[in-house]
This record gives sequence, structure tokens and C-alpha cells, in this order.
Amino acid sequence: MTPADDLFTRIRLPDSAEILEEHRFPLYGLTGLYQKLRVPAAGVTVESITVSLEEAAGQNTQELLNLVLASGYVAEDAELTFRENRAGGYLYTYFNIVPLADTP
Repeated sequence: MTPADDLFTRIRLPDSAEILEEHRFPLYGLTGLYQKLRVPAAGVTVESITVSLEEAAGQNTQELLNLVLASGYVAEDAELTFRENRAGGYLYTYFNIVPLADTP
């Protein structure tokens, strides 16, 4: 296991979430975790970028959101929602939320 793998061992997926795609990528000196999820309990597919708050110590939430937006994964006009879990140690961002009925 590499240090980047260790960063994401404690992430919490939404209830019933199934990972369709996942990879780590460089995020301006940090490590981002990209995931595409199918979440039947919520009736959606969603894309997510997670950042370790431990790795990003010293950067505030707005700075981290700006990095996520600049990553190239999130379209300029996309709606973005986020959840900061300081106790768990992660900033979760969600975008491209599509109802399951509208997915191929």
C-alpha cells in the first residue's frame, strides 16, 4: 500500500453506494480520489472527489473547493455540493448527480 492509498482508508460512502470507477490523481500538491458511484438508495449516480483534510492541513474549505473546481473533472457550469467531515478527516465533493432512470 502506498501513502496515497493510506489517505483514503477511512472514507465513508453513501448508503448502498457501489463504486463504478475509482482512481487517485494529483491535485495541486495534494492527492484527490475520484469516484463514480451508483447509489440505489438515493436513486442516483454521482461523481465525487474526496480530499484528505490531514494531507491538506493549513488549507481552508474554500481553497480546497477551488482546487477541486480547477481539477478539470468538474464542468464549469456543473452544480457542486460538498460535505466536510472534520471528525472523519475528509472533504467530499459531489457533482454530475443524475437520476438512475436517466442513466444508460
